[in-house]
Amino acid sequence: MRRAPVARTSAALTASRVVSGLLYTLASIVVARAAGASALGVFGLALTIGTYATLCADAGVSQFLLPELGRTDRKAWEVIWADAQRFAVRSTVPLVAGYSLPVALLTRGDERLALLAVTLWWVPLRLSGYARPFFIAAERAGVEATAAIVESAAALVAIYVLLQVSTAPALAALGLGLGAILGLGVRLDGLRRVGVLGGKAERRGRTLALAAAPFAAVIILNALYLRIDIVLLSIERSSRELGLYQPSVRLVTALLILPDALAAVLLVRSSRAPDHHEIKQRQEHLLAVSLPIGVLLVAVCAVAGRPLLGLTFGAEFRQSSTALALLIATVPLALLSAMNGNSLVARGLVWPRVACLGAAAVCAIGLGIPAIARFGYVGAAGVSVVNELVLVLAYGLALGRLCGPGSLVLPKWSVRALASATQSARRH
Repeated sequence: MRRAPVARTSAALTASRVVSGLLYTLASIVVARAAGASALGVFGLALTIGTYATLCADAGVSQFLLPELGRTDRKAWEVIWADAQRFAVRSTVPLVAGYSLPVALLTRGDERLALLAVTLWWVPLRLSGYARPFFIAAERAGVEATAAIVESAAALVAIYVLLQVSTAPALAALGLGLGAILGLGVRLDGLRRVGVLGGKAERRGRTLALAAAPFAAVIILNALYLRIDIVLLSIERSSRELGLYQPSVRLVTALLILPDALAAVLLVRSSRAPDHHEIKQRQEHLLAVSLPIGVLLVAVCAVAGRPLLGLTFGAEFRQSSTALALLIATVPLALLSAMNGNSLVARGLVWPRVACLGAAAVCAIGLGIPAIARFGYVGAAGVSVVNELVLVLAYGLALGRLCGPGSLVLPKWSVRALASATQSARRH
C-alpha cells in the first residue's frame, strides 16, 4: 500500500495540507490568547479575504493545470510552467492595485491594516498554487510537504514574535506573508529539481486565462459557498462574535484538508481515464471509511467540544461548541461532493459543475443572511451543513442526468469492495 503512487502522493500531499491547517489553527490560538476574540475576528476576516484574493488572482490556472498535466507528455511541462509563470508575473501589479484600492476605501482601522498586510501572504501563495500541480502530477508531493513545513514553521514563529511587539492583527497577517515567501522559495527549488524550469512560454496570458475560466468559476464559487458566512458575519455582527466563530472554522478547515488533497490527486489520474473501474473503486472505499468517521467526529465534538475549545483557545470560546459540532458535519459531506465533482471535471463537464456550485452559493447567501441575523455564528454553521447537502444533491443530479447513474461515486460497505480496493492499490 505504501508503494502505491496514489497512496504515496496522497499521503505526502495530505501531510503538507495538515501542516498548513495546523499553522492556521495554532496561529489563531496564539492571536486569541494574546489579543482576545475581537482581534481574532479581524485576523480571521483577513485570512478569508486573503483566500478570496488568492483564488480570484489564481484565475483557475492551478486547477486547470491538474488535468492538463495529466494529459500532457512530461517533456512539454517546461512550456506549461513557463506559460503559468509569465501569466502570474504580468498580472501581479494590476491585481494588487485592484485589491488594495477598495480595501483602502471601504475599510478602516485594524481591519484596513490587516487586509492590506495580508497582501504579502496571498501574492506568493498564488504562485505557490501554480507550482503545486506539477509536484502532484510528477508524484513528488514530498517537495510540497517540505515547503509547507518550512512555510508554516517560519510563519508561526514570525507571528509569535511580532505579537510580542504589538497585538495588532495586521502583524499576525504580516507573519503569514513572511512564511509564504520562504515556502515559495522551496517550491521553486523543487521545480528546478523536477526539471520544469527553463522553458519558453508559448501561450498568451489571455489564452491561458480563457482556457482556465471554467476552473476559475469552480474555485471561486467553491470558496464563496464555503466561507461567505465569515464575510456575512463581519457585516451583520461584531468583531467579537466573528472571533468566537473562528476556532470552529479553523479546526474544520484543517479537517477538510484530506478531502481536498485526495480530490487533487485523483483528479490528475481520473482525467486520463474518467471511467476507469479501479479509480472509482478507490473512491468508493474512501467514502465507505470516511463517512462513519465523520459521524463519529460529530458525536465526539458534541460531547467534548466545550472543554476542547476552552483548553485551546480560552474560556470565552467554550460557548461556540454548537457551531463546531455543526461544522464538523460538513467534513464527510465535503469528501462525497469532491469525488462526484471530480467525476464531472474528468469528463470535461466543468460548466455543469459550475452550475452546481452556483446553486450552493445562492443557498449560502440566501439562507445565510437571515440565519446569521437571527442566530449569529450558530446560524452560519447550520447553513454550512445545508449548503453541503445541496451540493451533494446537485452533483448527483448532474452526473445521473448527463452520464448515467453508474457514474455516481457512492460508498460501498461490503467486505469484497474493501478487499478489492486494497488489492488494486497494491498493484498500482
